[in-house]
Amino acid sequence: MKTLNKLLFILALLPGTSLTGSAQIPVDSTQAKTDYQKARPQIKGYNSAFYLLSDLNTGLPERPPGVNLQTPRACLEHFVRACREEAFHKAAHALNFNMMPAAQQQEVAEARARELFYILSKSVRIDWDLLSDRPDGQINQGITAQQSITGQPLRSINFGSLDLNGQTLPLRIQRVRVEEQSPVWVVSANTVENIIPLYKAYGPSPLAQRIPAWAKTEIMGIAWWKIIGLAILITLCLLIARLSQYLINKAVKRSEQPWVNELGEKMGQPVALAISALLFYAGMKQVLSISGTWSPYLYALLLIIVIGSVTWLLMRSIDYLMDRVAERKVGDITNEENLESKRYLTMISVARKVIAFVVIVLGIGAIVSQFPSLQNLGLSLFASAGIATVILGIAAQATLGNIIAGLQIAITKPVRIGDWVLFEGEYGAVEDIRFTYLVINTWDKRRVVVPLRYFITHPFENWTMYDAHLLKPIVLHADYKIDVNLVRNKFAELLRAADAYDETLPPKVQVVDSSKESIVIRALCSARNAPIAWDLHCQLREDMVAYIARLEAGKYLAKERVKLQH
Repeated sequence: MKTLNKLLFILALLPGTSLTGSAQIPVDSTQAKTDYQKARPQIKGYNSAFYLLSDLNTGLPERPPGVNLQTPRACLEHFVRACREEAFHKAAHALNFNMMPAAQQQEVAEARARELFYILSKSVRIDWDLLSDRPDGQINQGITAQQSITGQPLRSINFGSLDLNGQTLPLRIQRVRVEEQSPVWVVSANTVENIIPLYKAYGPSPLAQRIPAWAKTEIMGIAWWKIIGLAILITLCLLIARLSQYLINKAVKRSEQPWVNELGEKMGQPVALAISALLFYAGMKQVLSISGTWSPYLYALLLIIVIGSVTWLLMRSIDYLMDRVAERKVGDITNEENLESKRYLTMISVARKVIAFVVIVLGIGAIVSQFPSLQNLGLSLFASAGIATVILGIAAQATLGNIIAGLQIAITKPVRIGDWVLFEGEYGAVEDIRFTYLVINTWDKRRVVVPLRYFITHPFENWTMYDAHLLKPIVLHADYKIDVNLVRNKFAELLRAADAYDETLPPKVQVVDSSKESIVIRALCSARNAPIAWDLHCQLREDMVAYIARLEAGKYLAKERVKLQH
């Protein structure tokens, strides 16, 4: 029979119910004791099973027969069932009115019951599975952390909470006993005392109070007039977003300052999005009073949009400031002599990414701070961070190592944007330095992407680290009989005639090695940067090889001698 009654009650709750979802039921006997010390009349005492009162709701009529308040679930079931039947005078017996004079209790009982039911049905999600159906308040099988001591009776249980003026107010039911009567569960006196301010915050808006009853028919748990109002509000906010962006663009175009125009173009969209999202949030909460089990998710989504738009605005502002700094500090990095510009560009590039990373982290932190459940999750992870930290550290080791390597590059400057490097056989210019990798634009227009940590821990050649001028050798092989002075003079002639020669180093030709077949002649040439030095090197090699080949019909070309004996 008991099981059948439960099933019938659950079926009675199905139409339009919003009392579902998950909620913790923590035990806070100390807080409950403090609450009841404020009650009137004073409690006579308490033990581990209940609070002992001198009387309960003396201003109300005698409790009707059949009102079951023996267990936490029975108490709230009676309250919800009676309110759905609009029998608020019966529902009031599930509330503790001891904190108000007895003469006023009957006068306000029905109003407080009606207001509490509205708050519960629209703004609170109760997990009925976690509400005990035992007089001692225990959950069968003791599966929650608060039931660690099997058999310990509970005197106070939270069945939900609401935020009010920045504070979290618990909704609590407590087990009380009057003299020698059987103990009962009732909504705590402090919770009843907070119904009025909670109803002002979570109750219907002034507009909703003026809507006639026939317009309040609900569709999927929301009145159809609110659906229409929501559609109008969405349209209005979209128009306001377009209007805001138009006004911002028009205002900045009137300015004669170029920086105002650039800043306005970057900030128009995020500002318009933030304004429209804030207006939509205020309209839903203050005008339409949108509520229900799904409304917290919608409000959370709007809050994320607002914070995201502010973060977007900050990111664009940072980009603009960095671009302005780059315009003033950074010159033409294609000029290899402009080492200061390369240094500034590298610092600005790394600083932009680091600041953007910090802004994103702060934005995520702002979002998390608005949701107590996420805060609790974070604290739980932090409290049990032993194994989790090790796992996270191992998983993020490569990424964090690359980020730290990027900071190391920005501080020590072994390489800068625009430097010409030779890394593991790849020759090219450093095109970009990002969070975790850098890009080398090779001589054949390929892009070599190298993780920063790998790059900084392996040797590489930076041909423009301190000076863009580069010395390139030309190696020639010739016969022993060649006149090296002829080669020296010809090389000096060709080098001085070349436009790419920077005259930093005078022409130099030396015999640096020899073998059985030939001598090795090295000629040195310099140019103002690596690409030009490479081209000059190739051209001079070609000309010198042609000169030696023409000299006395190729007599002095390297050759291998073989002596034949009969």
